[in-house]
Amino acid sequence: MKMYVEWLLLFLASEAVISVIQFLLRKRSIKTPVRIAIIVIKALAAIAFAVIVLAGPVVLRPVQPIMTALYAALFSDACADLIYTLWCMISKSERKFPVSKILGITAGILFFIYGTVNMQIVKPNYHTYSSAKLTQEHKIIFAADIHVGSAQSFSVLEKEIRDMAAEKPECIILGGDITDDYTEKDEMENTFRAFGELDIPVYYLYGNHDRQRLAEYANGVQFTPEELEKAMEQNGIIILKDEYAHLSDDLLLLGREDISEDGLRAAASELKNPSPEKYLIVADHQPFEFKDNLVTGADLQLSGHTHAGQLFPLRAFYSLIGYAYGDFYEGDSVMNVSAGACGWRVPFRTEVHCYYEVITLTPQK
Repeated sequence: MKMYVEWLLLFLASEAVISVIQFLLRKRSIKTPVRIAIIVIKALAAIAFAVIVLAGPVVLRPVQPIMTALYAALFSDACADLIYTLWCMISKSERKFPVSKILGITAGILFFIYGTVNMQIVKPNYHTYSSAKLTQEHKIIFAADIHVGSAQSFSVLEKEIRDMAAEKPECIILGGDITDDYTEKDEMENTFRAFGELDIPVYYLYGNHDRQRLAEYANGVQFTPEELEKAMEQNGIIILKDEYAHLSDDLLLLGREDISEDGLRAAASELKNPSPEKYLIVADHQPFEFKDNLVTGADLQLSGHTHAGQLFPLRAFYSLIGYAYGDFYEGDSVMNVSAGACGWRVPFRTEVHCYYEVITLTPQK
């Protein structure tokens, strides 16, 4: 509850600041070209805050919630201002400032509600892939970027785990960033206990946040890498660090160490495939070495990390520079980049829903 109260107060404070600034600016009449320029500036400022929140320097982590609130307030206000400006141009008349501000506040409230609620709803995302290497049908679940304690209440995760189990998969692959720099020790332990209680094999690969390498910029170190690994092992979760696991007679899994771990991650060329006749799933938290992983004979790569941008319109920008979200093909191989089952740092998501991936593999007819 504290997380949501803090987020609401930050958003309201941002709305108040923007309202005061705009009230001072609008004591005089503003011509349409200037108004449009202001809209563009607000939108660009909002996008800049979004980029800093998700890709900025780690030293800014303490102020990232403030930046997210400014993003939400600025972006919704820019949209409302655009609607108001178009209406004025069409009607050839301009209403007083309160009309514009009421529209801005309404847009802000709706944007706030959508983004906050959207972060708390986790849905299954269904995929089907076929291959001649497969001799039987398989169902697996891939869940990445849960970020326990960062942006969702624990009850959301508990429901998510129950829903995963109801799918009756052969196994669950936890694709990294299940914990992060803000996860408390009891949250971490309760998470792996909940997965361990399932009567389903659970495989785990590390992301760039799990080990709390940068926790000094967050709430301080809550658990050591050794304690993290012990919690998983005690609950029967199988950790893969550049290691293979034989899932069935026709299915093989390679879990990769994360690329952020300098010196720990092996080159893909060093990971000899022990069963090249089997369908190979490569699980790699970050999607950026898809082409390098093909040397292993990967048929399907499962990745996360990007959160599909999390804050609109970052997915479009991410798509320009790499793999943002969805399926990507290289020859006969495909990589699915998950939107992630949560987000990071602030309970606010304005891109696609939070998803875990339900994957059905079928023999090629």
